[in-house]
Amino acid sequence: MKTDPEIVKTLREEERLGKLQNHASSNYEEIRIPKASGEQGGYSITNSKEQYRNEPKRTIIDLVSPAEKYETIFENYSVAIILADNEERIVSWNKYTEELLQMQESDLFMRPVSSLYPPEEWGKIRKEHVRQKGIRYRMETKMLRKNVEPFDVDISICILKGFGGEIVGSVGIITDITELKETEKELKESEKRYRTIFDNSAVAITLTDENEKIISWNKYAETLLGMNKDDLYLKPVQDLYPVAEWQKIRSQDVRQKGMQHHLETKIIRKNNDPIDVDLSLSVLKNHEDKVVGSIGVIKDITDQKRMEKTLEESEKKFKLLYEKAPVPYHTLSPTGLVTDVNEKWCQILGYTKEEVLGKSIFDFISEGERTQAQESFAQKIFNGKSYTGTHEREYRTKTGEKRLFVTHDFFLFDNDGRVVSVYTTMEDITENKIAEQTLKEKINELERYKIITVNREMKMMELKNEINELCTQHHQKPRY
Repeated sequence: MKTDPEIVKTLREEERLGKLQNHASSNYEEIRIPKASGEQGGYSITNSKEQYRNEPKRTIIDLVSPAEKYETIFENYSVAIILADNEERIVSWNKYTEELLQMQESDLFMRPVSSLYPPEEWGKIRKEHVRQKGIRYRMETKMLRKNVEPFDVDISICILKGFGGEIVGSVGIITDITELKETEKELKESEKRYRTIFDNSAVAITLTDENEKIISWNKYAETLLGMNKDDLYLKPVQDLYPVAEWQKIRSQDVRQKGMQHHLETKIIRKNNDPIDVDLSLSVLKNHEDKVVGSIGVIKDITDQKRMEKTLEESEKKFKLLYEKAPVPYHTLSPTGLVTDVNEKWCQILGYTKEEVLGKSIFDFISEGERTQAQESFAQKIFNGKSYTGTHEREYRTKTGEKRLFVTHDFFLFDNDGRVVSVYTTMEDITENKIAEQTLKEKINELERYKIITVNREMKMMELKNEINELCTQHHQKPRY
């Protein structure tokens, strides 16, 4: 053999460093590996302390023979160690072997090694040609416990040779990797789940190395950027951004902070069209806290920005219409505080906007109607209707003049049905009311005249009838 197995290296190193300890014993011990049938003798490791008694006594360790040191490791090692003879029958093992295989001496001694493995696994071991090679390190396979339950192991096999170089047996070092395989399985399943999320995410995900070059990405990244593998692999990530935007990203000191969430920026597609994106970055570090790369999560917000722009323009138009409307408008909080008024409102009532904002709307209503107005407003809030019809309300201007308005209240609600704002349009009917009163007075006056006139006409008719009767009595022709 060119290379010793790990267990042999460990034993030799332990012996060299003097770390092996054991209780002194005067017994003569022998581990014997029988040769194949027909061969004489065998391969023995003997242990006799008699040969050490005449040597100088320096330390307790010095009194322990190499064979005894090896046996201590053999019995207490936290892996299973099995020695087999040349016919591949088990002849020796350590304590952990019994624990691992859930077997006893009667189950193990002279048992064919092949019976510890499922047939297909033993076939794989045979294909390694260990007898020709002399050694096989770290082979993953399966073994069978006493209850024939298979479990995962890592085995290393070393061929043992006699003094004449003939093969006399083998030693197998077996590590239970059941938990490791379970962990690997969970890791693979977790990786599969994350890979599914990674590949099917509705956002672009890119992974860069320590030099900020792209080394991995998901499908949507290609869709979003209009690029393929040839375009993306090892592409400097800064090439995806306009210069000004890359400088903005750099100014966030992401490498120092470790992450940056929801940074609005622009990214360049293959056709050089810039698009609006929401960018989140996370720095990747190794166990030495050294930066080894980064992950970028890129969300296309083109439609969102377009909608925001449309909404902004719509709000500007609404604000313009609100401010320049030919009728007064005011906006109230649910408690009746003024949150906005338009120019016409200020013009009619004589206040500036600054004098009105934050004040109670009831401060501007005539005292005689104030209490009733407050009760009516509270009832409207309670009813929870979006529109409550028209009401006449008398307001006082800054100069004290009374003006009469017809008001229309519209209520805005949140998702829970609570009033968040009240919008009121006002129609100034002061002049109409004055004209209406004047007309009413005129009509009343005409009615009086009508009555007087009708009475006069009836009196004239009576006189005419009397004259006609007198004429008839005097045998004259009636005059009327």
